[in-house]
Amino acid sequence: MSKIRRSFTPEDRYSIVQEAIRDGHAETSRKYNLSPSLLRRWRLKYLSKGKEGLKDSFARLDPQLRALEPGRRVGGK
Repeated sequence: MSKIRRSFTPEDRYSIVQEAIRDGHAETSRKYNLSPSLLRRWRLKYLSKGKEGLKDSFARLDPQLRALEPGRRVGGK
């Protein structure tokens, strides 16, 4: 059984970090089923760069747009 990768918006990350600062790191990571190291990374980014640090550090591309890039094979292996 494969795990589905969850994604969090910067606003979600901000509220989770705020809760961790207020209620405690371990309790919050258990509540949201997050790795303590992930929550620690988010907290450190927030403390060093503010809310901007919680934004994605890469540009997201639409999968349909990405398929149109030259040199990309469509479907299959």
